[in-house]
Amino acid sequence: MRSKQQGLAMVVVLVVLTITLLAGMGVLRAVQTGNAMAGNFSFRQVALQASDRAVSDALGEIANRIADGAGNTPVANRYMPVAEGAVNAMGIPASIDWTSVPCTDQKGAVQADCAVDNGSFRVQYVVERRCSANPDLASIEQIRASCEHEPRASSTSAATIALRYRVLVRVRGPRGTESWFEA
Repeated sequence: MRSKQQGLAMVVVLVVLTITLLAGMGVLRAVQTGNAMAGNFSFRQVALQASDRAVSDALGEIANRIADGAGNTPVANRYMPVAEGAVNAMGIPASIDWTSVPCTDQKGAVQADCAVDNGSFRVQYVVERRCSANPDLASIEQIRASCEHEPRASSTSAATIALRYRVLVRVRGPRGTESWFEA
């Protein structure tokens, strides 16, 4: 009877070791997944901060265009005074050539080539004024007829009407990562 029990103990020990090995592999996989998620979250946060800077820069550019009276003047791959109807699958105007859009790093320093992955974040933005046609910027009636604007009773002149703009931001990060933002 004793000889039969010695072999059974070996089988029980092997089963327990196998279960322990599988549990250890499960914990290792969970830790790897957690690290990947933390890395993705970190990338997303830095990309979001970079896009915030781009939106601030775009608002400054809009303010300068309005002050200079150049609201109806397009700038290729940077400012579109008329909303384009043709968009791609992501809702971005099809006419934008992102290879020609100016590029900065996340701190605002100009980058020569946005396609080059230098290990930092590369940021591009395009401003689209939400108008169906270029209005006479001195006529509140034309602006209201052809542009999206904030409906305010206090807007009694063309200078006080609040037009809507859309800022499209592309953030490219290390190792081919990419995020898109819209404000």
